[in-house]
Amino acid sequence: MSIAGCGQGAADQPSPAAALIGRTFVSAPDPADGQTRQLVAGSRVRLSFEPGTLSAEAGCNHLTATVTPDDQRLVVSDVGGTMMACPAALMDQDAWLTGFLQEGPRWQLTGDVLLLSTGTARLRLVDIRSAEPDRPLAGPRWSVQTLVQGDTAASVPAGTQAHLVFGAGRVTGSAGCTGLDGAVTVSDTTVTFGQITARGRDCSPESRALDRAVLGMLRGTLSYRITGAQLMLTHPDGRALQLRTTS
Repeated sequence: MSIAGCGQGAADQPSPAAALIGRTFVSAPDPADGQTRQLVAGSRVRLSFEPGTLSAEAGCNHLTATVTPDDQRLVVSDVGGTMMACPAALMDQDAWLTGFLQEGPRWQLTGDVLLLSTGTARLRLVDIRSAEPDRPLAGPRWSVQTLVQGDTAASVPAGTQAHLVFGAGRVTGSAGCTGLDGAVTVSDTTVTFGQITARGRDCSPESRALDRAVLGMLRGTLSYRITGAQLMLTHPDGRALQLRTTS
């Protein structure tokens, strides 16, 4: 006869799926397997796991979904995202990734390598921190990629651009229609914006809309998180800017 002790029971042990939470993975070659999805040249798949939420990109639109990983499969539902027009091959790749995830792929995590597989396809990904070291906040040119408000994410309109460059106590750049310059105070997790000076110019309605959205964010204290080459600036009210650097 065995006697159960008073220590932590099996029911209290975290699920293996907890190892996915808070991590971002990007696609990587897997030449050893013929079922591995061949991606459009110059593109890659990016998956980010948060509690109950999966964010995904496959080269065109930003996708979000509800995810409930069990110990064997990713249970994905309520897939939505931005509606930006892209080359047909990238839009087809978005559609493929959406269908692949909704099939409930089996997952296997070994160190920094995540393998997802269905009966017909396989996707190999690696933790972004292995593929891309985290960039510093100061120095790189951070280009605005996505505007987030609540559960809605919108890509920057085609033909428009906005970027930020953080330096010693200052931020400079463009909000899309105007140049900007202002003071910032940076901690390990927050950026506090002082008065921002904007220099206007003639531009398209799309650029003006982007300008208002970006300048509307750069007020007060925002939290920030850097994952590889991606920067997320988040306002206390839930609005956010997703930026990316190529340096």
